[in-house]
Amino acid sequence: MPSNRSLLSCGVAALVLCVASEASAQTRRFNLPAQPAVSAIPEFARQAQIQVVAPARDLDGVRTPAVSGDLDVREALARLIAGTPLRVAAHEGGVVTLRSSAAKGAPGVLTGRVLDPATGQYMPNAVIRVTDASGQHRTVLAGERGEFRLTGVAPGEAEASISFTGYVDQTARIVIRSGETAQLDFDLFRPGQGGEAVAVADVVVTASSRDGDARAIMSQRRSMDIKNSLSSESFGAIDEGNVGEFIRYMPGVDAEGEGDDTVRYVRLRGLPPEYASITVNGVSMAAADANAGSSTSRSFSFEQVSLSSIDAIEISKTVSADVDANAPAGTINLRTKRAFDRRGRRITASVSGFTHSDMWNDRVTGPGEGEHEARVIPNGQIEYSDVFLNRRLGVVASISQSNTYTEMEQSYYPRSYVPNTVSPDPMAMNSIFVHMRGQEVSRFAGSLTLDWKATDRLILSLASIYNNSYLWSGQRNYSFTTGARTYGVIGDAALDFTTRQPASAEGVSAGSNIIAKRGEGTTIVPSFEYRGDWFLLDGALSYSDSTSTYDPLKEGAVYSFVTAPWASGNFSLYRPGIDSTQFRIQQVSGPDWSDPKSFSRANALTFNTEDGRFASTELTNGGLNLTVDVNTPFAPITFKTGVKAKRSVYDFGNERVAHQYRYAGPLGVADFMAENASANGLNFNDMGIEYASLSGSNTLFMPSNYKIGALFQSRPDLFQPVLTAANYYTAYIANRRHFEEDSNAAYLMATSKLNDRLTLRAGLRWEETLTRSREVDPLSVADVKAAGYAVSSTTGRATTIDGLKYQFESRPQVDREGKYDHFFPSASAKFAISDSMDLQLGYSRTIRRPEVNVLAGVWSVNDEDRIVTAPNPGLEPELSDNLSVRLAKYFEPVGLVAFNYYRNDVKGLFQTEEMTAEEFGYTGAEYAGYTFRTTRRVSGDAISIEGYEVEFNHSLTYLPGPFDGLTVRGSFTHNSPQIPIAGSAENFGALSLAYQKGPLRLNLNTAWSGDKLNSVATGSYIKARTAMNLSGSWNMRRGVSAFFSVRNLLNEPMNIMLPGVDTPNGRIADHAGDYREYGMSGSFGVRAVF
Repeated sequence: MPSNRSLLSCGVAALVLCVASEASAQTRRFNLPAQPAVSAIPEFARQAQIQVVAPARDLDGVRTPAVSGDLDVREALARLIAGTPLRVAAHEGGVVTLRSSAAKGAPGVLTGRVLDPATGQYMPNAVIRVTDASGQHRTVLAGERGEFRLTGVAPGEAEASISFTGYVDQTARIVIRSGETAQLDFDLFRPGQGGEAVAVADVVVTASSRDGDARAIMSQRRSMDIKNSLSSESFGAIDEGNVGEFIRYMPGVDAEGEGDDTVRYVRLRGLPPEYASITVNGVSMAAADANAGSSTSRSFSFEQVSLSSIDAIEISKTVSADVDANAPAGTINLRTKRAFDRRGRRITASVSGFTHSDMWNDRVTGPGEGEHEARVIPNGQIEYSDVFLNRRLGVVASISQSNTYTEMEQSYYPRSYVPNTVSPDPMAMNSIFVHMRGQEVSRFAGSLTLDWKATDRLILSLASIYNNSYLWSGQRNYSFTTGARTYGVIGDAALDFTTRQPASAEGVSAGSNIIAKRGEGTTIVPSFEYRGDWFLLDGALSYSDSTSTYDPLKEGAVYSFVTAPWASGNFSLYRPGIDSTQFRIQQVSGPDWSDPKSFSRANALTFNTEDGRFASTELTNGGLNLTVDVNTPFAPITFKTGVKAKRSVYDFGNERVAHQYRYAGPLGVADFMAENASANGLNFNDMGIEYASLSGSNTLFMPSNYKIGALFQSRPDLFQPVLTAANYYTAYIANRRHFEEDSNAAYLMATSKLNDRLTLRAGLRWEETLTRSREVDPLSVADVKAAGYAVSSTTGRATTIDGLKYQFESRPQVDREGKYDHFFPSASAKFAISDSMDLQLGYSRTIRRPEVNVLAGVWSVNDEDRIVTAPNPGLEPELSDNLSVRLAKYFEPVGLVAFNYYRNDVKGLFQTEEMTAEEFGYTGAEYAGYTFRTTRRVSGDAISIEGYEVEFNHSLTYLPGPFDGLTVRGSFTHNSPQIPIAGSAENFGALSLAYQKGPLRLNLNTAWSGDKLNSVATGSYIKARTAMNLSGSWNMRRGVSAFFSVRNLLNEPMNIMLPGVDTPNGRIADHAGDYREYGMSGSFGVRAVF
């Protein structure tokens, strides 16, 4: 039998003749597998015992389906050519003539966009299936702007269908003309009663949580990575616009707060924050935080990022070769809003008020000096988007201002488990610390995004984000000293006792710190995208900087006393049990603690006038990617390759001890305290803590940092600096870090859909890292002594400031360099078990780079012990092999249930080690015999972290009204690390209920965390905790709605417990260690959409 190629080349009709002994209407037995038509038609003719005539050009490139069984010849032929362009042109006697209905000529192009006309939003990830005139079946997914483009479409009539979860499927026919481009746009409609499509009438509609869930599901199903995606409206209103508050309800996420219970960091699958990579539109974003300094340089703080500029959040639990490899836990990508995402002009404006439960009590709490008078704090936001120049220029601009106030109440107690003769109790409280924090947070965010469609193929974009945050916090505390193990107590030293300290001992101290933290960040990302018929070329440059500074003097306050003022006296204490921190404290002797003059024991009035902490991070990126679609005889393959260069610059410092001043004015200590007493009190209404002075007053003395700050600024002559040589070294030499890091990368990745069920991806990434740690180049001890400066035998440092300057600053600083590179393989597979069930597998190798504090800094020399503590700028990263498996079942209209398994094998954990000078690489003579202490990677077997996640999302539209407006979503994660990880819960989860019916929308979001290890050293743990938020809105009229939100609806505290201890005098069961109350906060307002 001639081949397909020979038949086509000769251009003659393929004539297949079989002697037919009976009529074609008779039943025959057929056994025809799916195959090319050029072989199927002759075989059919033989089995049917008829003649079939067909032009070879009509058979070329056509495949026929399988046909088997005892069938009538006509029925068998109909089945054979079903779905192909072949048609029966004539059927006379025993001869059948076939012709193709496809038009001849050059192939055409089919393009279009997918729109939700109710919201005006274009729909990315919509599935478009096309059957062209040749019978070829093809599938394409809508891009980020809802656009799709299909090349090589046979001329003639084509049929296109579209599907998107939560919307009605549609089918349309369109004629493709030879060599031309046809446009086919789809409008998606929500299902109505009876299964009919229902368009929303002439109203302004904002996307609902159900719409957001639908887009998220489509995004997840499209991705080859194991991914969770959520739109910004999925969980309703979020206080502060804090992106972290939004992420905390996503599967596999556990949140970390700082002081006010606001999310600062997030953990993915139980791994610490530094194991996740945070990007904006795929580009790294700087987020400096001077709070913890260089020890958290790799952790992204959400303190400066506002939700107002974010459209969707995508969490990828596995990573492919086209993203940075520094993500063992996964990546969190913040997708900004774009004008091309929706049609036409849209203006959204809102005004709201924020309040907190503690703003309604009558206590004077701060953070400033005096009462917090406002009960409600104003907030606002406006967003504008439009398209111009015949939809070629898109603009999105937004600004927002949020202001919040929170209070935290805290108590804990240092303790002793070592009984002695004066205090035989198994446990004794050494002191009781009660702390109250009143805090204002202000956030301003602005963003501008421009998209310019320069040609039909080229899009130029510019995305810019500016964030400015200000945290103002008054942190005041009392510390009551028991002296239990020194002087003994009367009663039970753990529960109910009276102290018996001498008159010279400290009874209570009053501490006050003022925090004024400014954070500022700018991100600018110009990019381009050029789309050809079979390739996509895209690239981006980016610049992102972030600064974090502390400056309380700008608020007119000194930071703190160097030593908190204290007073003598004894007190009695009672609490109900060892698991309680509801202390009742009554002074029983000594000077009255409500009298400022009682706090005159300080030897000197010395203050930290400045906080002194600062941090900055600067990131620059450049990347280029090429995606090529290739058709092979086996399957279509999409190749993607690219290169990237990134520079990171970190600076950290803490100069606090260099700004110490001593009061040298005419007032004595007692009079100074009386003149500078604060009117602010501490509020413990949520915790139930009570204390009283000897006179029965519940207002104890507290110094005013603001009065002292005002005096310091107006009369600097009354203060003397007390800068010592040790403090100079700490502030200007030891606490400074400057670190630079260059990362260069290249990758190649291939993705192939082998058939309708199976898609495979494999890739390889190479990354090279170059590091530079800027350090001082100190003179030797001999050189310093030769210059006439005294040197400490303990530290090896000069004992005067001038000597330190000569020793550490007389020579230029040096850059100590490091270099390493690695290859990172990755692979993933997606198998469609059915149209509604997917199985995904993903593997990747990733790294975690060390923190800046172990890479940069100065050498610390202890000449007595002959130890040199040194940074390690050449320290290589941890390596992690990551495996994830996901089985997901999808439901209509909107829903899914998924089970995930994951395992991370981390090798090369960081650990401080001691080594000889030779092992460290020191070749000088001065420290040749010293022990060097630095951070290195631990050799040996990998440490594993494994666990599983269960997630679900279901729209209950099948319920009778009014319950058909319900949507439920949630997740549960079980995490099992091989070694304990502080801050990580073994079990945590989230549950959210959303309701939308008519003008009403409600969201109840709950994040639960089981017992969570707080400290590996002590074994303390955070008790299980539930954070619940409620939000809702009511559409009052066209385009106008009222909304509200309440955070920490259950007023849930944080309770850090201490594990049981065996002592010589008995066992202590689990007992309270640190207890914190945060109160409830809420907001309400009006939103308008034009």
